[in-house]
Amino acid sequence: MSSEKSVRNALTQTQKALFFRFVAVLLTCLLIVQMVIAVLLLYRMHSNDIKILSSMGAEYQRILTFNGAEKLTHVVVANPERLQENNITVLKQDVPNTTTFHSVSGAELTPTVSALTAFSTKISNAKSSVPNNELSDTENWYQQLITESFLTVPLVAKDQGYIMVQPTFSNLDTVINEWYRIGLALLVLATISLLFVWRLIHSTLSPLFILARQLDDASQSPLESMSDTLNLAKQANKNDLSSINRSVNLLLIRLHKVIKSMDDTVNAIAHDLRTPLSRLRLSAEKGLLTDTESENSAVVMKDALADCLESSNQTDQMLTTLLKINDEVAGRLTPKLSQVDINATLTKVAGWYEETAEDQCIQLDVIKNASSTLLTDEEKLIQILVNLIDNALKFTPKGGKIQLAYYERNGFGSIAVTDSGIGIQEDKHALIFKKLYRADESRTTEGYGLGLAHAMAIAESLGGQLTVDSTVGKGSTFTIRLTRNTSQ
Repeated sequence: MSSEKSVRNALTQTQKALFFRFVAVLLTCLLIVQMVIAVLLLYRMHSNDIKILSSMGAEYQRILTFNGAEKLTHVVVANPERLQENNITVLKQDVPNTTTFHSVSGAELTPTVSALTAFSTKISNAKSSVPNNELSDTENWYQQLITESFLTVPLVAKDQGYIMVQPTFSNLDTVINEWYRIGLALLVLATISLLFVWRLIHSTLSPLFILARQLDDASQSPLESMSDTLNLAKQANKNDLSSINRSVNLLLIRLHKVIKSMDDTVNAIAHDLRTPLSRLRLSAEKGLLTDTESENSAVVMKDALADCLESSNQTDQMLTTLLKINDEVAGRLTPKLSQVDINATLTKVAGWYEETAEDQCIQLDVIKNASSTLLTDEEKLIQILVNLIDNALKFTPKGGKIQLAYYERNGFGSIAVTDSGIGIQEDKHALIFKKLYRADESRTTEGYGLGLAHAMAIAESLGGQLTVDSTVGKGSTFTIRLTRNTSQ
């Protein structure tokens, strides 16, 4: 199974798992909210019933106290609508201290015998104490809803007992309908939220799906086109999961560079090392074919051995440099960072070449900067400078000038090696940093074409860049630009 299929399936399952977990959490929260809403609605219903029953009880008690039982009976019989709207009925005790009641007016209720006994007890208690039309608060509201089937308010006269009765869940249908409406609204809101969350999860994980597709394409594409396949590394954002995509892409691009470097090394061994190896073979054959009895045989043998030694040294130096370049590209030679005084480093390196420059009648100057402290690897930096100065001396004619300078700009530290040499054609600026490329096609100049490639590899290992600005006939400027991460 390809990486795309396996990773994409895993990501799809992860996406679904995240979504279903969110659904479970949302439904749990919705259930809890609905339970809380139900409790609040019941509490509000119970409070409203108590308020209405107490208000009407106080009003009727005043009528009963000041106008008598007949007036109260007339009032409740003449206006039953108010009682019916609130599902309240007024009961009259037929005989004092008995459980025999008959309905005077209001809603049709059928209290049980136990309820009538409780009503009679409340009337008797009310007669033996100061009349109080407030409902008992000895129990919590939820206990009253559970234990009592009716809410009651006794109306007490000297010789007659009345009681107002209302079912505990008198407006339960209204509460249920309101609870359903609220639940439906929350369900619609939850559905909309789920749609947005699904889209959010999908868009958040989309960089990982892109990464899976890239990995599969890269695994099936030729190494030469890997850098084109991984072209999303520079497009990825740094503030979301795209940063993972970008990091993996950069890692693969670096791997591509290492593989390409190894491929170039193999090509170098196959092609450029063929010349010194051929010279070794020819010199050896010449020595073996020489007549040992001839007078000049010793000279011929010595020349052949000298050619063999020169060719072997050339091969050894080329292989050593190629291996160093590969080590730099592969990151095996980790930079040892420290605070380096660039002015002192430039002065030291320039001192090594003073005699050579004087012999070639070339002026070698160091332009110092007031602020020259840089966080870098001095040893690696010196290797780059040595390569650049060697090239500058090699291609600068007598009477020329070479200048070393350090400057800081926009938080970057840059070291420039400028010469007044023959210059480099613009179409060859990129080629000179490739392994075994030599601008001098006639090969009259000493070297293997590895110096600038080595310098570029070291600069990249320091997190910087090596660039060239050159004009034919006027000279060249090679600039080592170290990134903000290495600048103090």
